[in-house]
Amino acid sequence: MGPADWGEAAPALIEREEFMAALKVCLGRLPPRCANAFVLREMDAEPSERIQELLGISASNFWVLMHRARMQLRLCLEQNWLKT
Repeated sequence: MGPADWGEAAPALIEREEFMAALKVCLGRLPPRCANAFVLREMDAEPSERIQELLGISASNFWVLMHRARMQLRLCLEQNWLKT
């Protein structure tokens, strides 16, 4: 008996795995505080107030970190994932 057929979802799963690997590399290139803020907010769905408390930062500093993280991740993913 061979492996189970993954059906039409297989390409999407492979692409998701490749994207997540690229995202992990790009997150590793961010300053730690930027990476922590991004992961807590966008991946762990923590409320911004809780993240500010955890990181010991102000609301304005949190949003600056988020903006910088998004811009740096966008550039990194464009260079390292979308071009492949």
